[in-house]
Amino acid sequence: MDSQVERRERRRYASLLAKNIIENELSARQKQILVLYYKEQKTMPEIAQVLGVSVSSVSHTHRRAFDTIRSRLCACNLKF
Repeated sequence: MDSQVERRERRRYASLLAKNIIENELSARQKQILVLYYKEQKTMPEIAQVLGVSVSSVSHTHRRAFDTIRSRLCACNLKF
């Protein structure tokens, strides 16, 4: 039972930390791409068309944002 409570608390903490990282450490473009991809569930080609950039650019920016979040969480021994 305790392990379930601990896992739930770790997930909650990781979620709050990830939100803080997104708000304070990512560029406006990185945030925009994450919102379009995860919240609005657009594909990379759709995002590229909306932003007027290449799919490669969207993919690269998404990867950099995701890597930033993951590296910060890993530094705290958390997984995303």
